[in-house]
Amino acid sequence: MPLAGSQKLTEELGYSVARIECDTPTGVQCGTGFFFAFLLENGKRSPCLITSRHVVHGARSGRFFITRKDADGKLQPQQPLECRIADFEDKCHPHPDPSVDLVLIFVGANLQALKAGGQDFQVAYLSRSAILPPEQRATLAHLESVAVLGYPLGLWDPQQLQPVARLGITATHAGLPYGGACEFLIDVPCHPGLGGAPVFLCTPAPAGEGGTQAQRSPGVALLGVLYAQRHAHLQGETGVEPIVGRVRAGRPVPPPALPGPQPLGVVLGTDRILDFEPLVRAMVHGYVSKY
Repeated sequence: MPLAGSQKLTEELGYSVARIECDTPTGVQCGTGFFFAFLLENGKRSPCLITSRHVVHGARSGRFFITRKDADGKLQPQQPLECRIADFEDKCHPHPDPSVDLVLIFVGANLQALKAGGQDFQVAYLSRSAILPPEQRATLAHLESVAVLGYPLGLWDPQQLQPVARLGITATHAGLPYGGACEFLIDVPCHPGLGGAPVFLCTPAPAGEGGTQAQRSPGVALLGVLYAQRHAHLQGETGVEPIVGRVRAGRPVPPPALPGPQPLGVVLGTDRILDFEPLVRAMVHGYVSKY
């Protein structure tokens, strides 16, 4: 299945994802966010950072990290830029449906402040063009290859700052609403710290001349946002647990053991991301101050 513009998207994926740390009364909560640019009526774009609501819950302050560039434009991943935000949870805008575990934060002013202070950085924005179109989503098979990009506690490299990719498959059809909700399940390791991570459809790289694989990455398209894991008790009961990473005294806190078989990841579909679009436009125009 050809994905328009997917090659460029693949090359920039690492710079569209950010590690998030939040200071709460019970310690540091960690998660993943991704940059998304919403298109405004005047053709301009509003840059936002999207993550899961549970990642920022109770955050009195927080920060996200991006890759620094030097004066010559060379990437300096070993010296990441830390973007600190006071009253982090209050600065986040929840999804209009309170049952949807998503928030966004406008980051344009924060990034502009870095530029004004002489700091340069590498950030890539996802947008509508990164989302798999409805007509292509309808042609998906039940089993499709997917990748989750994020910052699992203890597994990401702070020296390179690049996110970790966890590969797997769709456990339920990505085009069908699981349980009547705009979400689906994936069979991917759901490590703490991956809450808010983007989930991408991965298509094989096209074959090159002579039947060999071309020297290029596979195509990708945004399918949704990983926010929880669903587990099943052997007695038949099920439960959904948010994927949040916690750190105390500088050490990761092991997550509680879940009963039953290996849990599956729960992914919010991209329609839930696009639900923000009219509200972003209203806020940019000053029609509303908070929702």
